Amino acid sequence: MDLSQPVGENYANPKTCFFHVLFKAAGLAFYILSTLFFDSFVIIFVVTVILAALDFWVVKNISGRILVGLRWWNEINEKGESLWKFECLDQQVRKISMS
Repeated sequence: MDLSQPVGENYANPKTCFFHVLFKAAGLAFYILSTLFFDSFVIIFVVTVILAALDFWVVKNISGRILVGLRWWNEINEKGESLWKFECLDQQVRKISMS
């Protein structure tokens, strides 16, 4: 690691890392600081769950694919069975059947 380079140039995907941490920090910060601004537990709960869902979506679909090279999803076949598909960076797809 070359210390003479600016901090942002040491990472392969600095924007992806920033948004990966941003969504986690946003949910946590809102949950901790929300009692200062809102008295309603329902509003705090709903917004925190929405921020957690956005964080999950970003980690699963964006930073998981770009930073680690992994992707996964679930499909239902004609028999009604659940098929989990996992995709690696080298585009090899493995199928695992789970009931």
